[in-house]
Amino acid sequence: MPISNQFTSIHQQSYEIDFFACSPSGHLKWVDLCKLIQSVSADHSVLGGISFWDLKEHNQAWVLSKFRIEKKAEQLPQWQDEITIHTWIERLDGVRSIRNFEVYLKDQLIAVATSLWVIINTERRRPELIALPHEHFIKYTDKKVTQAEFAKLYKGTYNKIDELRVKLSDLDMVKHVTNIKYLEWCIDAAFACQEEVDKIQVIDMHFLKETRINDKCEVHFLQENHQLHYQICVDGVVHFYCLMEVE
Repeated sequence: MPISNQFTSIHQQSYEIDFFACSPSGHLKWVDLCKLIQSVSADHSVLGGISFWDLKEHNQAWVLSKFRIEKKAEQLPQWQDEITIHTWIERLDGVRSIRNFEVYLKDQLIAVATSLWVIINTERRRPELIALPHEHFIKYTDKKVTQAEFAKLYKGTYNKIDELRVKLSDLDMVKHVTNIKYLEWCIDAAFACQEEVDKIQVIDMHFLKETRINDKCEVHFLQENHQLHYQICVDGVVHFYCLMEVE
């Protein structure tokens, strides 16, 4: 698609929080906040001519590699609150891109996020240079948002706490488990282990290997003080790692 005449290098969108996006506490679910953030990213790529459909013509797709979100307010927004999400590209080197976000409730900054995306060839399932021009995107290399860099994978003795099999509803248009589904599995596991998910302050995710239909997954857990570590494993191989920091 051509570059929209509404395109700007820093993009923003507003959303009213839907009833179905709220947890039993009445606040926006972490999973749904991450969905909204990625929705803004997708819409910005459409305006800028580097979207899923644009890349599909070249057998390419954006794949999320890392994602870190930090809460900046005491509580996440509630039903019918309106939030505004700002996004921009920090870096795009042809294969990888760092994209950042700020989330506002009125004039209050309530969350920030940074994400690392990789271009893959959808037939070879391997990274490759983006086939589309992106020079019209200003790269804001000095406009970082999170207090810390992406977490490192934590090694230790994890315990198996859940298992599941990948179903059709878990897949996205790239034909693998959608990135946000992993977080949903971990949040559910945290709640089942009596963790107060509303006390989460930071979520840091690493997407290591593709997970596909009918794969049997195990959720592994390890707690160190105020840090909750999760792994999603298939046949003993870690496909996903998540760090949650709680109050």
